[in-house]
Amino acid sequence: MFDNNRAFDEGWGIFECHGSQNGPWQLQKLDESPRLRNDLEAWRLVVDYANAGSDYHAKALQFLAEHNPLEHNCIIDTIMRRAVA
Repeated sequence: MFDNNRAFDEGWGIFECHGSQNGPWQLQKLDESPRLRNDLEAWRLVVDYANAGSDYHAKALQFLAEHNPLEHNCIIDTIMRRAVA
């Protein structure tokens, strides 16, 4: 299980989403947090920090790769596509 404590402080988390067509675990913005505007900003924050060497953020992506490859691949593809555009 991924420890969301630090993530919550940053305005995001990994949540269990039973029955979702997008898979059982998803990285999302905290709805009640003003730090991030949407899930895309949460995805970008995690990928950027992981790429900068943050072990915590890399572990978040690894958790998704293991528990919801669909979500992991969507995040990586989306962030990489936007970086190229």
